[in-house]
Amino acid sequence: MKQNKFAIIAVIILAFIAVWLYFNKGNGTIDKSIRNFTVTDITTIDRIVLKQGSAVINLERQALGIWQLNKNYTANSNHIKSLLYTIKNIDIKEPVAKSIQDSILKNLETDGVKCEVYQNKALSKVYYIGNETTDGSGTYVVLIDLETKHVVNKAFVAYIPGVEGNVAANYFVNEKNWRDNTVFSYHPADILSVKLEVPLYPQASYELIANGFGNYEVKMSTSKQSLPNLDTSSVKQYLTYFEQLNFQNFESDLNIEQKASLIKSTPLNILTVTGSNGRVNKVRFYPIRNIKNEVDEQGKPLKFDSEHIFALLNNGKDLVIVKFYEFGKVMPPVDYFQRKSK
Repeated sequence: MKQNKFAIIAVIILAFIAVWLYFNKGNGTIDKSIRNFTVTDITTIDRIVLKQGSAVINLERQALGIWQLNKNYTANSNHIKSLLYTIKNIDIKEPVAKSIQDSILKNLETDGVKCEVYQNKALSKVYYIGNETTDGSGTYVVLIDLETKHVVNKAFVAYIPGVEGNVAANYFVNEKNWRDNTVFSYHPADILSVKLEVPLYPQASYELIANGFGNYEVKMSTSKQSLPNLDTSSVKQYLTYFEQLNFQNFESDLNIEQKASLIKSTPLNILTVTGSNGRVNKVRFYPIRNIKNEVDEQGKPLKFDSEHIFALLNNGKDLVIVKFYEFGKVMPPVDYFQRKSK
């Protein structure tokens, strides 16, 4: 009986060892310090620098959790969240096979993205992240020793447990793609005025003014007359449309001459929002020529894109594409604000 008990115990122990070896194969003799890519406490991360070739992305945490991009722009909050999630959850799947270890290390140093993570203003983690493996199961990575500043002698295949996709996708170095895509972001109570100019039809231009304590006024730009029978509920609804309006992407199809010609042309509308902080946000809108062969209800080709328009932002520095459906709501005809007779 005792022999049976010992035999059962021995089998259990051997089974446990076998399972442990299976889940830890290839890692047992590897120094943990060269495979530790994870930053557990991302709340202490205040700077992330991504480098590849001459491209540099410098992300710095500002007040209220806002991140600054290259000291000039606000970074896209969704991209920041994805990158921080990756930095926190990146894990090692397996070491790179010995047969390709040297070539992978060389590729990582030559073509990989170098990621520097700072916690409480001190550099805490540096590594290269490279291409996806041929079978798509992970991404090649290698740590950089903080003391020697050189890569360690062993590369790994990294992944995020439970998540499919290329880990490196969140470590991109295109500045425009990192930029925040906000056009308007206001709490309704923080808007002092909204001015809509219609250059081709000046008589359709107007300005909405918030006089405080829920009092509003809409003035026609040409006659300077206030709109009668103002519908306050419509005004309040209108102001909520400015809470978050984003552009889709930067314009990339026009050449320099075409872009300059467009900007010099007369815009469809000019929308100017003045916030309670005194800052003025002026956006000019232009039509986009129809290149999708869209037709109207009679089957005739449309001259302009029916779903998108150009928007010129940041004092004329950035030309972007926005959805007409979303931005049409903040450029209604003036009678939108007038109380409807029953």
